[in-house]
Amino acid sequence: MATDAAEIGWWDVDDGVGRLSWPPRVKAMFGISADAPVCMDDFYNGVHAEDRERVLAAYAAAADPARRALYDVEYRTIGKEDGVLRWVAAKGRGVFDGTGGCRRMIGTAIDITDRMLVQDEKIARQREDAELRDQFIAVLGHDLKNPLAAIAARARYLARHPERADEIAGQIEQSVSRMSALIENVLDFARGRLGGGFVTTRDAAEPLEPVLHQVIDELRSVHPHVDIAVDIDLREPVACDRQRIGQLLSNLLGNACAYGDMTAPIHVHARAEAGWFELSVTNAGDPIEAGKVDRLFQPFFRGRVNANREGLGLGLYISAEIAKAHGGTITVSSENGTTCFTLRMPTSC
Repeated sequence: MATDAAEIGWWDVDDGVGRLSWPPRVKAMFGISADAPVCMDDFYNGVHAEDRERVLAAYAAAADPARRALYDVEYRTIGKEDGVLRWVAAKGRGVFDGTGGCRRMIGTAIDITDRMLVQDEKIARQREDAELRDQFIAVLGHDLKNPLAAIAARARYLARHPERADEIAGQIEQSVSRMSALIENVLDFARGRLGGGFVTTRDAAEPLEPVLHQVIDELRSVHPHVDIAVDIDLREPVACDRQRIGQLLSNLLGNACAYGDMTAPIHVHARAEAGWFELSVTNAGDPIEAGKVDRLFQPFFRGRVNANREGLGLGLYISAEIAKAHGGTITVSSENGTTCFTLRMPTSC
């Protein structure tokens, strides 16, 4: 009753290497039916190949009259009948006679699969966090140095040519603006990773359309050579955080400028009807490589960008987090010479 309550299985090997006794609980750990007979081969063959040598060495040490070690191992099994991988923690000792011979091996076994899966997930998260830290330091250090270096160079030039103050001040202001955008993306990334997601305030009282036009006009002023075709038709109010949706559109437009063919127009479409809001940004250019599509929304992922544009590789990650905070998704299609990012979310909370 006690072993059943604790979900502990027992095992018994007669004469050390002879007859094997397993209750149904231990048979299940090796993927064997409760009423199936078992032998030592089921044990040997059931242990994962990568763990077998270590497990058998521990078993031999416990059965050795000279060593009489504690058999204490954790190992993987591959189910005989179902092929399922499981984790088992086993303990046991040899029972020795008066002459020192090992007459029996007796012990316990516990299924620790769930614990090991949690541990594996924890290790994977720690590895991911470590990689993100390394990327964060490397990318941030590189990208913030560039506008800082530009500001320093222009300040030195201004000291030598004060008559060009207005021109140099404008250039410095552009570098400061880019640094501010980089820092804001870093803060958003930190909020999303450490704070459990983006915080949004959804409100349908104020119209969304003016915000979309404002973002488009801002990009036109920064990239006057870019042709942006706009088609916005919001037939019902959209309950959203207007600032965040504007940020999302700005990121998508910036991405189109970084990767698209600027000799062709960028198309912005927005629709709100039948309870759904859709916003898409489409640009011409080379298609996204198939192997990169799944990584687009990962933080710090950057493809080949135009020489005049740099970033932290956080824009699409932040956009996806904004969509998620609104109960929506962002999808991407890239084929036939065009790439389209589409936000789809409900118009009501």
